[in-house]
Amino acid sequence: MTIPHETVHKRFPIGKAVDLEPNSRRIKVYQLPHRDAVTKMVKALKEMGYREKCDKIIFYVKKEEKDALRGSDFVPEGFIDGFFQGEPAYIYSMFLDRTRNRPVAWEEEQQVMRIVKKDNKTIETFSLPEGYVMTSATESDAPEMADLYHTVFETYPTPMNNPRFIVDVMHRQVYFTIVKYRGQIVSACSTDLLPLFNCAEISDCATLPEHTNRRLLSHQFSHQIKQMRRKGVQTLFCYARAVSAGMNLINARHGFTFGGRLEQNSNIAGRLECMNIWYKKLF
Repeated sequence: MTIPHETVHKRFPIGKAVDLEPNSRRIKVYQLPHRDAVTKMVKALKEMGYREKCDKIIFYVKKEEKDALRGSDFVPEGFIDGFFQGEPAYIYSMFLDRTRNRPVAWEEEQQVMRIVKKDNKTIETFSLPEGYVMTSATESDAPEMADLYHTVFETYPTPMNNPRFIVDVMHRQVYFTIVKYRGQIVSACSTDLLPLFNCAEISDCATLPEHTNRRLLSHQFSHQIKQMRRKGVQTLFCYARAVSAGMNLINARHGFTFGGRLEQNSNIAGRLECMNIWYKKLF
């Protein structure tokens, strides 16, 4: 998920909020101050990073702000077209520990992209297999959803194994779909709407191992895309584990564009993993 969820918000004297995400040891910045105040902000962010043991600072900036992040300390990692009210976002990272700026599983990550590039399938309309039913999640589903995330992920960037957290984000314009089989939740997915930027993140994708390869997440992707289009959202984006062929294929087959890779970005499945960026402009 993106903003604000399990993050801790800090506000600097310059008046710009940032998101501190200790579980993934990262800080995210979505808006830069006036150019003259950028240096002051970066200094404060570095101090916060060392203090809070967050060794990666990520900046989402507009085209005209790119020059403010010139220098060897800022590493370009990706791009999301349409992130800022239809304008592109350029993603730069500052690594306070330079050993973090490296792949986790280089050969696996490269093999996933080779698989994606060779794949030329697109998603067509299809129905769920017999016995499976997709619905929108409600608060009463939260305990079972928490069990699903606890089962699927050893670790996760946000506390999705906590039912109270799930209920809380449901009230913050996060829209969950779930798939049930014989009354049991076996798959889930969310879309996190960011009204300030009129974009949304598809996230929290999980399916029980015994129910994979049934296109359950792909079916939910189709629904979430249609739902966000109805809401007038301009751009959808998704961060997929760089070692997961399945999630990267789902994005590619639904018409998402690859936007780069974030090195050691998210604490997921027991370690910091690199995440591939995918985006799709809806309008």
